[in-house]
Amino acid sequence: MIYLPVTSTDVYHNFALEYYLMSEKHFKEPVFMLWSTTPTVMLGKYQDAAAELNLDYIKKHGVHVVRRYSGGGTIYTDQGGYQFTLIYPDEHSEIDFSAGLTLIKAALNQIGIKAETDSRNDLVVDGRKVSGSAQYVTPGYKLHHGSLLFDSDLDTMAHALRVDPVKLKAKRIASVHQRTVNLKEQQPLWSASEFRERLLEAFLAAGQYQKYQLTDQDEDRISAIATQRFANPDFIYGQGNRFEHTGKRYFKGGGLAQISYTLSNHQLKDVRLSGDFFSNLDRDSFEAALIGAVFDQKTISRIIKNQLDIAPIMGISADQLTSLLFSSELN
Repeated sequence: MIYLPVTSTDVYHNFALEYYLMSEKHFKEPVFMLWSTTPTVMLGKYQDAAAELNLDYIKKHGVHVVRRYSGGGTIYTDQGGYQFTLIYPDEHSEIDFSAGLTLIKAALNQIGIKAETDSRNDLVVDGRKVSGSAQYVTPGYKLHHGSLLFDSDLDTMAHALRVDPVKLKAKRIASVHQRTVNLKEQQPLWSASEFRERLLEAFLAAGQYQKYQLTDQDEDRISAIATQRFANPDFIYGQGNRFEHTGKRYFKGGGLAQISYTLSNHQLKDVRLSGDFFSNLDRDSFEAALIGAVFDQKTISRIIKNQLDIAPIMGISADQLTSLLFSSELN
């Protein structure tokens, strides 16, 4: 395994670093990184920024906004917590959190934190969330990254994030605060930096590793990717289209999925797929395949099935996704 130390707390740099390792650097061994950020909200690949974030609060308090290349939900991070990244050669394109979560859980357990897996991608302590994970793939590589709350500002998290009422109702909780907890409750005498050092030591002790230091050439390329992609407002916020109809539902084991659309002459004119689900789906291709289609359930179902045959959505079937366009519960 390769351990790559990360000293930057700039989230745009750190996501660009991940992307660079996945798409250009191509190590032949797994790579592990442990890093932190200044106060930041991280959107999932398929999420709508306006729906997920309290943008007035975020602007007022100087919280950074970034969008991941992985699916899943929005998270809040700061220097009271840490992000872990595992990148490894893998020819399989399906989403599978088991290997990465097993490694992180073992390291946490080794330093006296009794974390357990819960649902599709979370780690919990006494039933409350301390870590969420997400994944994406490029040809030949898989990336698993996640958050670890140690002493993060949960009040800022609660103010910065807007959790969809449909999701809260499905999970039978009143707020994001009710669901999350800091690991400092398990180890109250530790600082965040001491937690990091103990976790890193436990993780690296599990096997042989070599350290890699980024070169000036690496850093120049990472800086360019950060500017072109992750700090680009168009990539973060997308287009503010208006839609006439929206179908939305939380699917157990799959997450929240939403399809917004406009009809013209009984055909789909504009379409937007969003949610906190996990997939390698190319959203632009999915939406383009539907635009212009006759608004008929059999026709739409066939198109969606063809798209999900190319890139499935974890825990959500083509029939379930189709139902969002033809539900009587449209918003």
